[in-house]
Amino acid sequence: MTSGDLRALIDTTAAAHGLDPAIVLALVQVESSGNPWAWNPEHRYRYFWDVARNRPFRAISALELANQFPPPDFNGLAGDDDNEWWGQQASWGLTQIMGAVARELGFTGHYLTALCDPAVNLTYGCMKLKAELTWTYGDVRAALACYNGGRAGNAPSGPLRNAGYAARVLART
Repeated sequence: MTSGDLRALIDTTAAAHGLDPAIVLALVQVESSGNPWAWNPEHRYRYFWDVARNRPFRAISALELANQFPPPDFNGLAGDDDNEWWGQQASWGLTQIMGAVARELGFTGHYLTALCDPAVNLTYGCMKLKAELTWTYGDVRAALACYNGGRAGNAPSGPLRNAGYAARVLART
């Protein structure tokens, strides 16, 4: 994919979600440097999506998180359940969307590696950013902080825990 193709895809996908393409492009530059194959395992990530019941998975104990196998009641959509377990704990592709977040937003691909497809990834990354913009009542700085670090400590009415991340993205717009 050429940089021109990527820019056109970002422009189209951002517009489809009511987002400023310059912000989405900047987010992609900060998150993956435009590499659709970027992947980052985050083994201490504690949020999981229950694909069998389409709801958040139950709380995970420290022992379960440290184990090399998923809990027996955790299910995947295809293959071994550990594909899903480890995939949900990783960020994927251009927007570095977390696997569990993509599942929560409705991604139903059998394997989370499909999030490396630029069109798929941008769709779910834009969905996540749009959700954070809605939650922050349009506060772009707070929405970016939430995108990268979750909502805890990043409410628009207070100091942002991830203010540095938001500043790095906004500096590229």
